[in-house]
Amino acid sequence: MARRSSKEWQVIIEQQEASGMSVAQYCKQHALNNKYFHARRLSLLKRQQPKLASPFIKVNKASPDGAMMSLHIGDATLSLPVNTESAWLAQLLKALSV
Repeated sequence: MARRSSKEWQVIIEQQEASGMSVAQYCKQHALNNKYFHARRLSLLKRQQPKLASPFIKVNKASPDGAMMSLHIGDATLSLPVNTESAWLAQLLKALSV
């Protein structure tokens, strides 16, 4: 059995999605290993996701005069008072990461 390239797997995955069949049905009909199909699909999805430069968020603390801090993520900026509770901020970031 010849190995399939990533491009070939991409086509197979697209064909399965367009077929309207479940993965199990499609794999059975095309003599594909169901577990390997899922592994290849996951692998291709991971490659297609954009990579962030860093998993860390840059936090800038304003001068004591302003008593504000700013969080910069890409093009977004969130400004909060310096005395914002860290637990609340952690909950906010967790909710935004979903």
